[in-house]
Amino acid sequence: SKSSLDKKSGSGSLDVGANLFIGNLDPADVDEKLLYDTFSAFGTIIRPPKIMRDDMTNQSKGFGFVSYDAFEASDLAIECMHNQYL
Repeated sequence: SKSSLDKKSGSGSLDVGANLFIGNLDPADVDEKLLYDTFSAFGTIIRPPKIMRDDMTNQSKGFGFVSYDAFEASDLAIECMHNQYL
């Protein structure tokens, strides 16, 4: 599997990056593009931001995730964006 290959790559260390939870999103106004545009300023995003959506209606559940290649980027995003409005 891909995950077992990832664990074997490198010099015995596992570089996992950081998956950042983004909560309290306005379901009407915040989409994946806005998350990307906002959070890419803090570092390299390694996969497209994901807003969790209702399976039946496709409406945002008000939270999502942004994945960075390094913990420094996620720490900076937390420091700058905590308690901010998008």
